[in-house]
Amino acid sequence: MTDSIDTLIGGLDRLLPEDELVHIATELAAVPSFTGHETELAIHIRKLLANNSIRAFEQEVRPGRRQTIGLLGDQDTAPALMLNGHLDMDPLGREHPDDPFTAQRRGDQLFGAGLHNMKSGLAAMLGAAIAVRRSGIPLRRPLLLEFVVGELQGGVGTKYALASGLTADAAVVPEPYSVRRVITRTAGVHKFAVVVRGHTAHTSRFDEGVDAIAVLRRVLDLLDETDLGLRDAAFPPLPRVQVAGLLAGRGESHDLSGISYLADKATALIDLRYPPPYEPEDVAAAIDAVLEHLRPRFPEAQIDVEHPIDPQFRVGGTDMPPMDMSPDCRLVRDIAELLPRVSDFDVEETGLALPYSYCGNDTTHLSRAGIECCLFGPRGTTPDTEHHVLISEMAACARTLAALAVRRCA
Repeated sequence: MTDSIDTLIGGLDRLLPEDELVHIATELAAVPSFTGHETELAIHIRKLLANNSIRAFEQEVRPGRRQTIGLLGDQDTAPALMLNGHLDMDPLGREHPDDPFTAQRRGDQLFGAGLHNMKSGLAAMLGAAIAVRRSGIPLRRPLLLEFVVGELQGGVGTKYALASGLTADAAVVPEPYSVRRVITRTAGVHKFAVVVRGHTAHTSRFDEGVDAIAVLRRVLDLLDETDLGLRDAAFPPLPRVQVAGLLAGRGESHDLSGISYLADKATALIDLRYPPPYEPEDVAAAIDAVLEHLRPRFPEAQIDVEHPIDPQFRVGGTDMPPMDMSPDCRLVRDIAELLPRVSDFDVEETGLALPYSYCGNDTTHLSRAGIECCLFGPRGTTPDTEHHVLISEMAACARTLAALAVRRCA
C-alpha cells in the first residue's frame, strides 16, 4: 500500500497536469446546470469518465432528470471510498460577467459560473479518478463517484443514490470550504414557506380588504424577534431565519397585474439554519408553535406554513438535518497526512469551522447512512469568492483525493 501511494504521488505531475485539470473545470463551467436542469452536465461527465476507461452509468432521479455514477476498481466488492458532488449550481447574481459560462484564468484564479459551488469540486473528483486510472495501480475495492442532482433542494440526488443501494465505507464531499479545512460538523437547513391569504379590495376601498403583504411583513418581523429555543453554544448565531424570496399578488398564482388592488396572497420563502442536536421535527414544532401564537393577532387572515415548499419554486423537497461527526475519525487523519505530501497546503482546521459550518450539504445524508464522511474542497479568496476558485486549491484537492483513493481502495 505504501509503495502504491508513493508511486502515485511521485507521478502526479504526469498523471494529472494542471492544465488538464483547468480544462476539465472550464468544460464543466461551460454547461449551465441550474437546479432541475442538471442532465446535460450529467451526460457530459458520463462521457468524460467513459473516455478515460472509467465505468459510468446514469440514474434517472425524476423523469428526464439524470445524475451520473462512476465506478473504478474491482466491482465485485463494496466500495471503500465515495467521492460525492452536486451538479446543480446556484442562480447567477447581478455581478456575473456577460458571458459567465466562459471560464477565465487570471493567475491562480479561475473565474466562471458555478465553479465556486461546486464545479471546481467536481473537477477535483474527476481529476483524482483519472489520475488513479492512469497510474495503473489496481484497486482491490472500488472507488465510487457520485455526481448528483438537487443538493440545493436538500439532497434529493444523494438520497436517491443511497436508496438505490450505493454506499461506501467513507466519503468526501469537496464543497468549497478550502483544502485548509476538513469539516465534520455542520448546521441543519430547514426550508419552508410562510403563506398569508387575505381578502382583495380596490385601493379606493382599502378598509374593505385584508392586505396579505402587510400581514406577512408583520408576521416575519415577529418570527425574527421570537426565540425558537434551538440553541447550541458551539453555533452561537443559530438558529438564523433568512427570508430568501417574497412573492405577492392576487389569486393562488400571485398574479402581479392587479397593482391597484390589495394582494390577497403573499408568500415568503425561508431558509432556517439550526444547530445539532436538533432534528427537522424539532424545528417544525418550534415554527408551528410561534405561528400558533401569532395567528390570533391577525384573525381576518389565514396564515399557513408550507413544508416542503411548493415544487414550482425548485427549493426544498428534502430535509437536511445537521451533520455531527468526530473530527478525530480516520478519514480526517488521512486527509491531513496526505495533503502536505501532494501540495503546499496544510490542514489548519478540523471538525467545526465557523462560519463555514453554518452550511448544509449532502454529508448529512451520508453520515446518517453510516458512512464516515467530511467536507474537503477547493475555494477562492476574497473578494469575489463566489465567482472563482484557486487553481492551486483545486489541484491540491484532486491530488489528495487521488492519494486517498489509493490508500483506501488499493
